[in-house]
Amino acid sequence: MNELQSVPTVPANENQAEEPVTEQQLIEADDLIEEISIDGMCGVY
Repeated sequence: MNELQSVPTVPANENQAEEPVTEQQLIEADDLIEEISIDGMCGVY
């Protein structure tokens, strides 16, 4: 038997239930991206 036949073909993330994204999560994500962008422009890294 081929070893590849025993490997699941469904990606792991398809088995997870999708949670609705709240407005607060979107705001936090946007703030994080903006902060990282500003730090990158200023050479903080």
